[in-house]
Amino acid sequence: MTGTGEYRDGVALWSAASAHAKSEAKATGVPSHALLRRFVFDRFLARVFHDPNSPWVLKGGTAVLARVHDARTTKDVDLLHQLNSLDAALVALRLATEVKIDDHFRFVITKVERSLGGGQPAVDGFRVSIDAYCGAQKKDSFGVDLVTGSMMTTAPELRAETVLNLRGLAATQMRLYPVVDHVADKLCATQATYGAEGLLPSSRVRDLVDLVVFARTQDVNGHELIVAIRAEWTHRSLPGEPVFAPPTHWDRLYPPVARSVRACYGLTTFAAAVAFVTAFLSPALDGSAAGQQWSATNGAWRG
Repeated sequence: MTGTGEYRDGVALWSAASAHAKSEAKATGVPSHALLRRFVFDRFLARVFHDPNSPWVLKGGTAVLARVHDARTTKDVDLLHQLNSLDAALVALRLATEVKIDDHFRFVITKVERSLGGGQPAVDGFRVSIDAYCGAQKKDSFGVDLVTGSMMTTAPELRAETVLNLRGLAATQMRLYPVVDHVADKLCATQATYGAEGLLPSSRVRDLVDLVVFARTQDVNGHELIVAIRAEWTHRSLPGEPVFAPPTHWDRLYPPVARSVRACYGLTTFAAAVAFVTAFLSPALDGSAAGQQWSATNGAWRG
């Protein structure tokens, strides 16, 4: 059950959330404003996943944060609707924002624009702008990248997430994009080319950061990763066999981003990150990871 009876109004709830965020910031080093944004996202996602049978899956940086609390911060929420109709997904999102929860929050859609679905072929998208209110005051604005058509080769992961541990607010039960598909998506994004003529290398250095975070924190089934990488590579119509060779100009872009992510400690240079992720991905790329398990604790594949 979710309820905020001990907080008489939005002012009281936000005051409590701010106090908890400051305390947690001192303990973890994560900025309090980033924790408050995660709290706002959590209240939004409590509505999205209010119906456990609805076909929503959380993707992107928010899904990484749900698994790894010291991953990189994110400004947006990425949602996959498992039905193929993007218009139906938008209707479902509008209905989700109207779900009544006793937490003094409300969410207002302010703009909807067509997007490119993250640059992926066969992936349709909307960019949805949302204002978040706690009580009468607007506390945040954020975007939702809403897509259909993303590849999933295994079932989503169910996870209950609690942000700031405020009394009266139940953990949000979410469905997360499978780790192996998330890794495959990040790998393929580093190898894809962009621009009008498809000649520009990716500038999304955060994909390398996320690959480091996954390899550092998640145990991964080798067979499932092989299947996911091959499926995503084919889905994107990338040429040749799957490879991992991130753009060399990331040697300047990667370090400042990695230094802000605790999970990247010790791997904040481009060369170190590429070497570590190569050790993680190469056995999946050549197929030798079949029958093995990646151990995040050991940073190695185990039979």
